[in-house]
Amino acid sequence: ERVVHWLAGAQLAAGHEVHVAAPEASATKARVIPIPLWGTEEEAYAASCQKVLDLKPDVVHDHTFGQLFRLRHPEVPGVSTHHNERFQPAPNTVYPTRADAESNNATVFVHHGLDMEEYDYCEEKDDYLLFLGAIHPRKNVDQAIEIAERAKARLIVAGPVRHAGYFAKKVRKRLKGTIEYRGEAFGAIKRHLLKRARALIYPSSWESFGLSVVEAMASGTPVIVSDIPPFREIVKPGETGFICRDRKEFVKAAETVAELNPAACRDWVKENFTHTRMAEGYETLYRKAMADETW
Repeated sequence: ERVVHWLAGAQLAAGHEVHVAAPEASATKARVIPIPLWGTEEEAYAASCQKVLDLKPDVVHDHTFGQLFRLRHPEVPGVSTHHNERFQPAPNTVYPTRADAESNNATVFVHHGLDMEEYDYCEEKDDYLLFLGAIHPRKNVDQAIEIAERAKARLIVAGPVRHAGYFAKKVRKRLKGTIEYRGEAFGAIKRHLLKRARALIYPSSWESFGLSVVEAMASGTPVIVSDIPPFREIVKPGETGFICRDRKEFVKAAETVAELNPAACRDWVKENFTHTRMAEGYETLYRKAMADETW
């Protein structure tokens, strides 16, 4: 949702007319085509399909997993963004990293970008590591806890529980002493956690991008991440964080990460991962789709 929000904002700033199919009360300056807040993709499609067609749009950008509009209306110029493993393949798919594209035998990618104005920059750090993300087995929150314990560091875990069994068996019993769970963090609380952390620790085993990693760097907070291909594109080792292959490297990184320069982290995001750059990348692809080019 945040990627769509930022993309629409940058497109509006560039002078385009933008409509977003989203729940009616969504916070966006784009024109909203209302869909059910808790509905299925099929219900969202039913509520918005005819309204989208009536607009006669130059291009439709489908961010859903099922790609219902794109697959059912191939006559309308469009592109799709891959966000999740449950994605239904469609023509003109765009991936958020080169690595994600290559893993799907494709080549077209546009890095996600965020609005820098939504993040607070801070050079003064408190003495805690932060895990920010969904509580899910592939995010390896239990490993983040073990690494913090070995490094004798305080750890704050923030994020929604997406796998109750994993949380109960691997995480909940270890939330004591210097390990703290804050639940899902939003708004000012999230910004504060990001900007004041000594580092974001994120030992995920699969990502198509890794948005929280970029959010941390935008806040001037270095990152300590697992060695998976997408992170090799979005982290600058030794300058904005560390890419680690095993627990020993994670622990060493946690002990030395304070040596990195917060300004270098924010500058890296400003140069490479803004919503303006994302919008420019997609506009090039929109024009190709409108010219009946496919990939």
